[in-house]
Amino acid sequence: MGGGWRMVWGCGLAAVVVSGLAVDGSEAPRDGDRPLSVRDTTGEVEEVIVTASPPREGAVPTAEFMQQVYNARGVGACLYAKGRYEEAFPYLEAAARKGFKMAQARVGFLYQQGLGVERDSVAAMGWYGVAATGTTLPGIRNWFRDAWRGVPDEHRPAVAALVSEYREKYGTRRHRVNCDLGARAGTFLKTLTCRFQDDAFHVDHGRILYMLSREPRDENMDPVEGAFNPVEADGILDNPYPTSTPMRAGSYGC
Repeated sequence: MGGGWRMVWGCGLAAVVVSGLAVDGSEAPRDGDRPLSVRDTTGEVEEVIVTASPPREGAVPTAEFMQQVYNARGVGACLYAKGRYEEAFPYLEAAARKGFKMAQARVGFLYQQGLGVERDSVAAMGWYGVAATGTTLPGIRNWFRDAWRGVPDEHRPAVAALVSEYREKYGTRRHRVNCDLGARAGTFLKTLTCRFQDDAFHVDHGRILYMLSREPRDENMDPVEGAFNPVEADGILDNPYPTSTPMRAGSYGC
């Protein structure tokens, strides 16, 4: 993007130096050009990557839907790390559209650099903007702020409206996603973890409840011989929405 952003990606974060956002008919709108708006590519992504039916807005997603999004995030991150950007892009976009911030930042980077997808600085700013909101890595937030400083004054209202639209459509709250920022064990490095807030409802708690029903305990958690246990008496031995194990992205040999 001639005269635009120079970007270096390393150690999981992005360092950005902004020397001005290139403005031409292909990358920033002028009168008569395409409007700044979120492009709806749901079918292009979900029909291939996430085949489970999406939940109604505000409803709890199914276990199948959440697991497929986690899988997309895992596969996309693996392919991205290997530099296989064209393969990584649809997986990352599938996770990004569901509120996962590292995927959103990476999709923004791919759009900005034109790696694996046609270069699009407008889409890049949208994805950077939503990735920088709420609980996120400081590097991502600083990255967006630096990029924002490079937007010419005359284009800032349109870009701000676009970023707001991305945040409304792809934000964590809309998709019932929670993100936590914590330090890696033994280091001061921050890690960002995003998960569906409802995935615990789909975990199979049957084994734990079965053990509790076999081993009644007192207030000090000591076993009590012959004590009445309502779990056993009521036959409540499982979660109403079970899967076999907690959902996670898993490990992929991509």
